[in-house]
Amino acid sequence: MTVDFLDSPVANWSARKPNNTAVRFQSADYSFAALDRAANSVAGHLVAKGVVPGDRVAIYAAKSFHTIAAVLGVLRVGAAYVPIDPAAPEERIFTILSDCSPKLVLTEPARTRRLPEYWSHSLLNDAVDAQPISKPAIRTPDDLAYILYTSGSTGTPKGICHTHRSGMAYAQMSAKLCALGPEDRVTHLTPLHFDMSIFDIFATLGAGATVVVIPEAHAKLPASLTMLVSEEQVTVWYSVPFAIAQILDRGALETRDMSSLRLVMFAGETIPPKILGRVSKVLPKAQLFNAYGPTETNHCTTAQLRPDQIDGVSAVPIGQADDGVVARVSKSGELLIASDQVMTGYWNDPVRTNAAFETLTHSGQSRRFYRTGDLVTCAVDGTFSLIGRADRQVKLRGHRVELDEVELVLSYHPLVREAAVVLTADGHSLHAFISGDINSVNSSDLAMHVAAWLPTYCVPAEFTCLTALARTSTGKIDRNAMVERNVDRNAA
Repeated sequence: MTVDFLDSPVANWSARKPNNTAVRFQSADYSFAALDRAANSVAGHLVAKGVVPGDRVAIYAAKSFHTIAAVLGVLRVGAAYVPIDPAAPEERIFTILSDCSPKLVLTEPARTRRLPEYWSHSLLNDAVDAQPISKPAIRTPDDLAYILYTSGSTGTPKGICHTHRSGMAYAQMSAKLCALGPEDRVTHLTPLHFDMSIFDIFATLGAGATVVVIPEAHAKLPASLTMLVSEEQVTVWYSVPFAIAQILDRGALETRDMSSLRLVMFAGETIPPKILGRVSKVLPKAQLFNAYGPTETNHCTTAQLRPDQIDGVSAVPIGQADDGVVARVSKSGELLIASDQVMTGYWNDPVRTNAAFETLTHSGQSRRFYRTGDLVTCAVDGTFSLIGRADRQVKLRGHRVELDEVELVLSYHPLVREAAVVLTADGHSLHAFISGDINSVNSSDLAMHVAAWLPTYCVPAEFTCLTALARTSTGKIDRNAMVERNVDRNAA
């Protein structure tokens, strides 16, 4: 039976297997029945506060059992949830609230002081304990379900709009792809405002599996994180590559039993080949999936990596189009995606929305394709390999340079852990930021290394060695932050 609404599987599992564990949080079990009741209570609280179908409700809190119940409760009243990064600066919070105009903000006591005084808010604890509704609001699959705002590392954040239809299409596809079942225990490691949380929550609960919420205190301490994964007997891990690199370096894996992991999936940015090689050795029995897809499409291609494909040097492919996804390559080499799981558009921005799509004929019918902005090649078997971002192609002294290719080559150096390469402000040269064995590496050695692989014009003129590369709150490399800090340092 097809389920039309993102919150429906919880009610279904509550009826079928009420005592099965839906959520594990801070060593406590929360059954599907308990989660269903909490979601209905949140919905009842929202109705009492005047929330009606079509409204937006912001969720400004650290991930927990209560935030999952809040997400489901918002959906049950026909509203859309808008997660806000708990670590966001006040200016960004104000920007998001002003842009989407939520009817209410669900939050925690410690965060209320960072909200604008005139914005109506409620505490999550109160909402979860409220009088429940008896049945969900009348809705359609094409109703707005959630708005995810981009990380904001470049420009003004965009509100990416997904419906129940697009969210469910992805949740059902990815649950099938990962063969999720009631016996699985899946990490909820990424923050609620990051698109990977859609898999963590909806694919997991839809399959009747258990969401293992990773508290921030564990997520930021690799040794503590691996201990929790071991103790909770997690079977499926999903994160950005950076989180995997952290546990490889500082997760005390030699003292952990990670044998429960049957699948490790990573997405969000390119995984360095060396990191992948190390993972395959540390977790030889786990399947390794490289998932690709911008927030606008959900994850839409997957490389199911075999041991013989992992050599620690070769770039990692992004795989083949997932079930229900049509992928095409434009004449310019850009990857185009059509699927039910693609967003409807950007919140209150029809101009940007129109620019993001183009209509093409597929199987005799017109289909709306999202322009990913990523340049790819496609092998005969339909496997895609990522060349880089269209906006990461730069012209340097008349030559076209792929900045992502320079970063990949730098990652081959034995002393380099990660690299981020940018065009300098004057547009005349490249600047590379490096993390790794910074006490041993030197700029001339790095320049010679790049020159051995790439043309001279691809060699960065400047190298800055850092203990660690700057990151956004979702764990992606923040190139703008490093450039700004470098400018400030030089100005001083």
